[in-house]
Amino acid sequence: MNPFHVQSELYTVIIKTLELQSLDTLCKQISSIDDHIELVAIINNKGRVVEMVASDDGVNRDLTSHKREMLFMEFVLQESMNREYDDEFGKVKGLILQREKVLAFSFQIYDHVLVVITKPMLEPTFIQQKIKETIFSQIKAEC
Repeated sequence: MNPFHVQSELYTVIIKTLELQSLDTLCKQISSIDDHIELVAIINNKGRVVEMVASDDGVNRDLTSHKREMLFMEFVLQESMNREYDDEFGKVKGLILQREKVLAFSFQIYDHVLVVITKPMLEPTFIQQKIKETIFSQIKAEC
C-alpha cells in the first residue's frame, strides 16, 4: 500500500506527529540523501517557510528573499490547484519540475508542502523515491 494514496486523515496525523524539532530532523535527513540536494524546505499553506536546510553555495545563494518567497508560494499554489482533480485522478504522490539548472521536487503533506531542490541528475525518480522513504521512516519513528 502506497501511503501517498491514503485519505487526508493520514496527512492530519503526519502533521500532528511531526513537531518543529521533527521537521528540522526530516529536512536534515532529506538533505543528506544525496550530494545533489541543495535545498529542503517545509512550507505552510500560505507559502511561508516552517523549516529549511540549504547549502551555502547552492540555489539559495542565487535567490533574493523575495524571489525565494515567490518560488515557495508557486509550489503551494500548484499543490492547491492539483487537489482540484483528486476525485478524478487520485491524490498527487509528488511532482518533479525539471529546469535547465535545477530539479525541484514537491510533496503534499496535509496542508504543508515539502520542497526539495537539487542539481540536475539523470534519474530524478530515484531521488524522489528516496525522499518518500525518508518521509515515512521519520513518521514511523515518531509514532
